[in-house]
Amino acid sequence: MDATATNGQVREVTDEEVRSAQVRRAMADAAPMEINGIAGRWTDTGLEWKATDPEAETDTLALVRISDADDGDVNGVARQVAKACAYAARNGYRLGLILVENDTSAFKRRKITLPNGDRQLRTVRPQFRKALRELDRGRFPQFLAVHLDRAVRDPRDLEDLIDVVEQSRPRIVCDSVEGSLRLACDADITMARVLCAIANQSSRDTARRVSDARREQAQEGRHGGGARRYGFEPDGVTVRESEAAWIRDAADQMLGNVAVREVTRDLTARGWRRPDGKRWTSVGVRDLLLRPRNAGLSVHRKGVRGRAYYTPDDVVGSLPGDPIIEPDRFWSLVTKLTDPDRRTNTAGTAPKWFGSGIYRCPCGQTLRVQIKRYTHTDRRTKERTTVEREVYRCREIDAGHVTCTRAELDALTVATLHEWISTADPADIIGKRTTAEDVAKLRAEVTRHKDRLEEIAADYDEDRITREQMLKSTDKRRRKLNQAQERLAAVADEEDPAARLVGADDIAAAWQDLTLGEQRQILARLLTVTVQPIGRGKRTPVHERVTITKRKRPTPPAPTAQAA
Repeated sequence: MDATATNGQVREVTDEEVRSAQVRRAMADAAPMEINGIAGRWTDTGLEWKATDPEAETDTLALVRISDADDGDVNGVARQVAKACAYAARNGYRLGLILVENDTSAFKRRKITLPNGDRQLRTVRPQFRKALRELDRGRFPQFLAVHLDRAVRDPRDLEDLIDVVEQSRPRIVCDSVEGSLRLACDADITMARVLCAIANQSSRDTARRVSDARREQAQEGRHGGGARRYGFEPDGVTVRESEAAWIRDAADQMLGNVAVREVTRDLTARGWRRPDGKRWTSVGVRDLLLRPRNAGLSVHRKGVRGRAYYTPDDVVGSLPGDPIIEPDRFWSLVTKLTDPDRRTNTAGTAPKWFGSGIYRCPCGQTLRVQIKRYTHTDRRTKERTTVEREVYRCREIDAGHVTCTRAELDALTVATLHEWISTADPADIIGKRTTAEDVAKLRAEVTRHKDRLEEIAADYDEDRITREQMLKSTDKRRRKLNQAQERLAAVADEEDPAARLVGADDIAAAWQDLTLGEQRQILARLLTVTVQPIGRGKRTPVHERVTITKRKRPTPPAPTAQAA
């Protein structure tokens, strides 16, 4: 033992404290570490120690866990590792693998997809699942934890461990430093189930008390702590006006049917970042605008599990001070953002392939991707294997419609895009402004004209105007709508993803940085790709059967006076 001074007094430092400090440093540095005479090394994440000596005869897997820890804080799990190592040394266990669950709850559950495809509520514990796999494969005949509730607090997790133990031959030995984990016989299993149920009930009691306290806090409009919310000072109540002004402006744009993506880019262009310093995303902006706190409303939890937004029924109190957005306007915004008709992809799930729904067949239909499977027989060994190939195929299934290998067609199209963008006049790719345009205002103008057309039709239905007045007003409004739409379609600015490719030093690298949606947007706007049929049994190179037509981006007309 060593000695250390604390408040002027000398205190002996135990061997366990020394070992805990050594473990803590090794975990943080991903350093080699010898444990009980066995050489090993910690992984870069610090969540796993594995014996590296191939001649070492190891027989024990250890699992340590702590429920709550700050980022980078490994003190709790380091102490448990030190205890497990000391216990293993006393009992002759030779550790070969130590798995660490830091800041991991063994009680909280969420819906996950199991290997068999079922969706169930389970604890999310990757390291525990890895431990079960290692034990099930027979890699280690012994399992060690500090305490039963450090290994399991959910009865389902315990049953998973029991299943692995009972199916093993010879039977896996489960042990714990505190003596609470034994699964050697029926009596041990029954006691483990009782202790796990008690630990689970303790967690439920704690969760209920915390939830009640949070609800009371929300009802009284008190700040619940945590990271600073955008639009508010760290106290969670005082409005930060510079950020609140943008939230109001974004709400106005959203109510004017401007896309969330456009609003996000506007926020980024202004140089604003999230409170944690990261860039805003469309999902983050949407969640920000759906936050009841903006309207001075306090909520505790959503009334329906799985719903992604709050409703008036979820409000339990109000916050002090003036709201950023008036409640009535906020609920109108919630209705707008959660309207299913706002979905840009109404045909189903998001496209997975580059040219799906964009490439065309001469019949006029678009192509989609199919997986073709066929059997290949090795001429020498006669071994039969199933081979899969992705192809673009016309949506029509009659004879004479096209089929083309996906990889070859995509490669040809991308190469054509890269060559054109790198050699063409930038104005042909992203257009050229004749005057400064505000994209958000243009979109709002388009929406306004559409609303006026609906009002004109409603007035005619209610006999408020004559047919002649209706036709005259409709024609005038449609001309304004068409002009606004033409200006909007031709505006070239940083929102056009192709702008990131124009003038890029490495256009291939810049292309890879784009999302699939952005790549598809560029393809749909710049090229028309038509695949010709070749007939059954023929082999024709892809470049000989594809017609690619380039489409230049038009220069927008000069804006005219805007009417209300």
